Amino acid sequence: MSIYIKNGKVVYDSSVKNLNILVEDEHIKKIDIPENFDEAEINDSKIIDAEGRYVLPGMIDAHTHYLLKSRNAVTADDFYSGSLAAAFGGVTTFIDYIDDQHDRDNTLKESMENRKDEARDAVVDYSLHQVITHFDDEIARELREIKEQGVNSIKIFTTYRKEGYLLEKENLYELFKISKQLELLPTVHAEDNEIIENNEEKYKAQDKTGIEYHPDIRTDKSEAEAVKNIGELIDIMGMPAYIAHLSSKLGLQALKQQQSEGRDLYAETTPHYLVLNREFLEREDGYLYFMTPPLRTKEDNESLWRGLTDDHVDVVATDHCAFTEAQKKIGDDSFDILPGIPGSETLLPLVHHFGSEKGLDIVDIVNKLSKNPAKIFGLYPRKGSLKEGTDADIIIFDPELTRPLDSIFMHSMAEYSPYKHIEVKGFPVTTISRGEILINEGAYRGFRGHGQFIEAEKSSLF
Repeated sequence: MSIYIKNGKVVYDSSVKNLNILVEDEHIKKIDIPENFDEAEINDSKIIDAEGRYVLPGMIDAHTHYLLKSRNAVTADDFYSGSLAAAFGGVTTFIDYIDDQHDRDNTLKESMENRKDEARDAVVDYSLHQVITHFDDEIARELREIKEQGVNSIKIFTTYRKEGYLLEKENLYELFKISKQLELLPTVHAEDNEIIENNEEKYKAQDKTGIEYHPDIRTDKSEAEAVKNIGELIDIMGMPAYIAHLSSKLGLQALKQQQSEGRDLYAETTPHYLVLNREFLEREDGYLYFMTPPLRTKEDNESLWRGLTDDHVDVVATDHCAFTEAQKKIGDDSFDILPGIPGSETLLPLVHHFGSEKGLDIVDIVNKLSKNPAKIFGLYPRKGSLKEGTDADIIIFDPELTRPLDSIFMHSMAEYSPYKHIEVKGFPVTTISRGEILINEGAYRGFRGHGQFIEAEKSSLF
C-alpha cells in the first residue's frame, strides 16, 4: 500500500518543516520538500491532506500493563483492547512487562514466549521489559538468553517485600553487575520499603487506612530515598538506570542531585502525576484514582512539569493499568484496592494540552513521548523517527480539535475515565502503523494481530 501525506507541518530532526511523506508498504520511502516529488512517484497512492495539522512519528508508551494478572485479578484491558485504545490516542508502539517470575516453572525465555503469545492480538507494535524479583546464577544465565531474543531492559522493585517483588540489596548489587556486563538497562520502581512498612504499621495502629492517607503511607520521602540509593548504586557500578513513574517534588530533587553529581540516572513521569492530585482521593469515587505511587499535591504537579521543561525528566509514559469500576470497588482501603488507572489513549492529548501551557512545544512533546523512549529502549530509529527506510509509524495530529476525555469517547475496557473532567485541545486524527492506516478521522480501520514484537537493540544510555 502506498500513502502520500502532503501539506502537513512535519516534526523532523528536532524542528517543524513543510515536508511531504511517501509511504510504500511498511516503510517511509521518501520525505522531502513538496517540489521534489513528481506525479509518477505518487501515482496510485492514497493521498492524505494534512493541511493545518502536525505530522508526527508515532508515540511510544514505554510503560503499560495490559493483561496484568495481579492480586487475584486480571486487568480490564488485554493486549487487543489496550493497544486499540493506544492507537486511537496516537500510540504506535508500547512496552509491556514479562511478569510471571513468581512461577519458576518457566525460564525467562519461556516466560517471554508466553507473553508474546498473549500479545498476539495487539493492534500496534510492542516491545517488552523483563521483571526480576529474585537473582541467582540461573537468572544470570537466562538473562543472556532473553537479551539474544531482543529484551534489553529489566524492571526491579525497591518495595513490595510482602508481595515478593523486593530485591534485597545484596541481590540487587549482583543483578546490576550482570546487567552492566550484558548492557541491560535497569528500570526501577523507586520507593523505599523500610519507610513504607514503618508507615503502614503506624497508620494501621491509628486506624488511618483510607485512601486519603495513601500519599502519607507511601510518602514522597520514600521515593526520594530510593532514588538516592539507586543513584549511589549506579555510581559504584558505573552504569545507567531509569526511574519509572516519578511522582513527587522530593523525588525530582533527589534525581536532580544525582544527575548533578554525574550519575547516569534518567526518569519518566506520567500524565496522572502531572495533572491529578491527592484531592481526588478524598472524593466519593476516590478509589478510581488509586494507584502506586499515589497522587500527591499540586506543588508536586508543578515541580514535575518543570522537570520536563528543563530536561531532568526524559520521558512521559502512562503506567496504563486499567481495572473496571466494579473491580476498583472491591477493596476497602489503601491496602486492598486494586491500584492503577487507564491512560494510553490520553497520553499525547494530555501532554499536548497542558504541556503547551507549561512551555513545551511540539518538538519537545515528540521528544518526550517518542524519540527519547525509542532511544532509551533501543528502538530508534526504527521507531521514534520519520527517517527514510524506517517503519511508517505516523500520526496526524490536529492541534485545534477539542475532545472531552469522558469514557464515552474512550476505548479502554475500564469503561471509566480518570480525566472525565478535562476537555483537551489537540487530538490525533490519523494513526498509521507500519504503513497501515489504523485510525482515520476517528474511524477504526485496523485489525487484531497487526502488532508485531520489536526486538530492542542496546539502549542509547550505554
